[in-house]
Amino acid sequence: MRNIFSIFQFIIFAVTALLFAACEKEIEVETPDYERKIVIEGSIENGSPAMVIVSRSVPYFDPMDINTLMNDVFIRNAVVTVSCDGQSEQLHFALTEDSPVYMAYVGHNIIGEPNKRYDLRVEYDGKVYTSSTTIREPFRLDSVWLAFLNDKDTLPTSRIKLTDNPATHDYYHFRIKVHGKKLHDRLWVTSMPVAFDDATFNGQTVNYEILRANPSSLFAATMTEEEQREYYRLTYRKGDTVYLKTSMLDYDAYQYWSAMTYELAIGQNPFMSPAPVPCNITGDNVIGVWCGYASTIDTLYYPE
Repeated sequence: MRNIFSIFQFIIFAVTALLFAACEKEIEVETPDYERKIVIEGSIENGSPAMVIVSRSVPYFDPMDINTLMNDVFIRNAVVTVSCDGQSEQLHFALTEDSPVYMAYVGHNIIGEPNKRYDLRVEYDGKVYTSSTTIREPFRLDSVWLAFLNDKDTLPTSRIKLTDNPATHDYYHFRIKVHGKKLHDRLWVTSMPVAFDDATFNGQTVNYEILRANPSSLFAATMTEEEQREYYRLTYRKGDTVYLKTSMLDYDAYQYWSAMTYELAIGQNPFMSPAPVPCNITGDNVIGVWCGYASTIDTLYYPE
């Protein structure tokens, strides 16, 4: 009886598979027309000058190479100005290792200071884009440490302890750099979580796990498999020096980075529904952010 039942199951499966195979039909999907946008990504941090990248957005399925980047994506002839306390500075386009793409509009004279407002103005192709941001008061963590799962764990993450100020509404943002035997981060890597506010712990002491996550994949194609495994790792190795940058944001910058948490979490999956990302830049057909960071840095060393 059991054999007959098994045969019956097999017949049902085979017939079903044939029916699905018979129903297969090749379809062509036409992607909708894409309206390209101006992308402005700028920041100023306490102790550092402003840096702004101006580019054009690109449809997801369009081919991308160095010639396209240089000639069709990056905008090198915009007029970018930063102002503070009645002083203005026009940023100049230059090569810089602080930029993910090695080039940006950079300043020299206006250096970020806490509790000041910075205005951004970008002129390009007859249009003007403006924004404002503030650098809040830098914040110090109570403590930061390497967190092991148990006595046998050799691949720790990092955890922080912070005491929130009950008198203010605060917005926290984290970035990580790792300098180790095989991995030497050139740029600050976003963390998970990228940013959060104190809505659920106002005035309290809390601790969080901060993961190194989602480094830029722009240059990963030139890496070996071993280099990519090191580059995309979430945990730390013996011999690593770990730098954790804690930044306070203003509300508009927090809104941007809070929304970006979801986008970074789903990675480059084109089949996920994108979430709207707020933009604090005023102008036609523009996306991006102008962000002031009030930052402090803590250092961890994982001895061999």
